Amino acid sequence: MEREACRASFPRVRRGTLRIVGVILFFAWLIASWIVDLLAVYLTFGGLAVLLGIVLAPIVFVIAPWYAGLAHGFWWPLIVEYGGLVVLGLVFGLAEKLFSTRE
Repeated sequence: MEREACRASFPRVRRGTLRIVGVILFFAWLIASWIVDLLAVYLTFGGLAVLLGIVLAPIVFVIAPWYAGLAHGFWWPLIVEYGGLVVLGLVFGLAEKLFSTRE
């Protein structure tokens, strides 16, 4: 009886663990890409632009990596930002495929 209850709860534990890993990866990616984007803005335009970039975060998040790569050859913001999106998409897609309740 206990064995069946344990066997039934195991998929929930795996799903919860993968969800926690996905959330941790998401926040790590978000912070890393934000820092690298602000670094690119600082190296290009200076400290005042970083303050403006914090206020206008969505614009900086999209434009700064492309500008840093194309204008200065500093491709790390683009790699971190969009490469992280690919990794997160794979993790969440894998979780959906493995633990989907649909039959």
